[in-house]
Amino acid sequence: MTLLNQIRVQSLRKIQPSKADLKAASTVFSKVEKALSAEIEARAFEVAFITLEGSSGIKQTQLRGWKELDVFIGLPVSVVPDSLENTKTAKPVIRRLLKKMVREVAVNALKRTSAKDIQVAYAEHPYVIAQLDGYKVDIVFCFDLTMDYITEYGPITAVDRTPHHSRFIHAHLSEAQRNDVRLLKAFFQSSYVYGDSSPIGRSGFTGFSTEMLIFHTETFEAALEYLSYFEPKPLDFFNRSLDSLVQKFASDFLIISDPIDPNRNIASSISKRAYFFSTHMARQLLESPSIRFFDKQPIPQLPVSELNQLESNYCVIEFQDQTGWHYTKTRDKLYRYFSKLSRFLSQEPTGEKRFGSVLFEELFHEDAYVIALYIENTELSRTFIRAGPPQDYVKGVDQFLAKHPEAFLENGRYHVEISRPFTNADQALRHFLSENQISPKLRLINITRSGSTTIGKQALWILIKAVQPFIKSEQK
Repeated sequence: MTLLNQIRVQSLRKIQPSKADLKAASTVFSKVEKALSAEIEARAFEVAFITLEGSSGIKQTQLRGWKELDVFIGLPVSVVPDSLENTKTAKPVIRRLLKKMVREVAVNALKRTSAKDIQVAYAEHPYVIAQLDGYKVDIVFCFDLTMDYITEYGPITAVDRTPHHSRFIHAHLSEAQRNDVRLLKAFFQSSYVYGDSSPIGRSGFTGFSTEMLIFHTETFEAALEYLSYFEPKPLDFFNRSLDSLVQKFASDFLIISDPIDPNRNIASSISKRAYFFSTHMARQLLESPSIRFFDKQPIPQLPVSELNQLESNYCVIEFQDQTGWHYTKTRDKLYRYFSKLSRFLSQEPTGEKRFGSVLFEELFHEDAYVIALYIENTELSRTFIRAGPPQDYVKGVDQFLAKHPEAFLENGRYHVEISRPFTNADQALRHFLSENQISPKLRLINITRSGSTTIGKQALWILIKAVQPFIKSEQK
């Protein structure tokens, strides 16, 4: 038995769900299913199914101690026969229907149980989140669509594919491969690249993309080999040509086609940063196998010796989220906001270079959201030279000189010296933050060089150790 196989066996003993795990999950689902059935019957609603989806459902790819249950309620398409005829009216009609079902069925069903912290959340459509007997329970409504319907028309909501995903994994993965999925999930978690709250990158590997990696590569070891390449080849269930896949998913770096919906790439949300760090970790695991690659640990912090030598190019910006938004909404708003800030810092309004390249990484936990930021240059000259039109472009020259009579001619082109509004990066950063508020309830707590909280210091570690060393690959 090779060292990697020995470690595989040792790791599985730790990450396979126990009998107690399986029984507890089943008990909680039964409690929710019973309450939902009672509410549905009381209101004479028509539903196609109530199932447990996700890794704890028929896929059975969950890890030990997994405390999240995704309960799906399938609605027949007949409940909205007219709205589907017109795409302009379909979405609001469906949204109103699902909102009604969420509040009248899901919320009231959970009230029949001992559930706590019942909340209505919003992704594409409303759903319910609650805590019940130590489990986070999501109740989601979808439409009961055939695979032929999805292939021809696409899903009505994004989650309509989910029950088909479960059936696909149940039918196509052996018990040994399910354990390989568990190993790969544990590896991704220990590498901080798993889930839509992945610490590295905007989003990491999902449960279904992990399962499909094992489906295509067949074994955990082969999946590691696949991940060890910085330029991964597409994995397509429909055996389409490379050219057609690249053309179809032109904006996507990693391609893993959805076996239920040929028009969808399930890897489109996986950040390049998450992928490249997983590549680094996969290579390390293959070269020096160790059980530590399956043991999830808190995100490290930079040692004091490194913090003391940290250059002024770094800063950590910490927020407290009091908005009540779903974490993905806050995450995405901050990502867009700091993308805009990066452009503001990197170049002058006229396009000339300002503080150079700007790099940031976002980390969040509960109501704490942190941005670790790197700015290439922190101090600039008081002025910069802006290039104007070439001297033979008469109309452009006249307009340029009318606006800038002090312009001078050099190498056949007019130029002008312009005073900078900001010469200090910290000053420019604070100006932007003060002039562009995201939300009154997303409160700025601190701006420091090395972070004032644990999560702030962890965000800095991610930026310096898990992002910057691989940024050249990301920019290809």
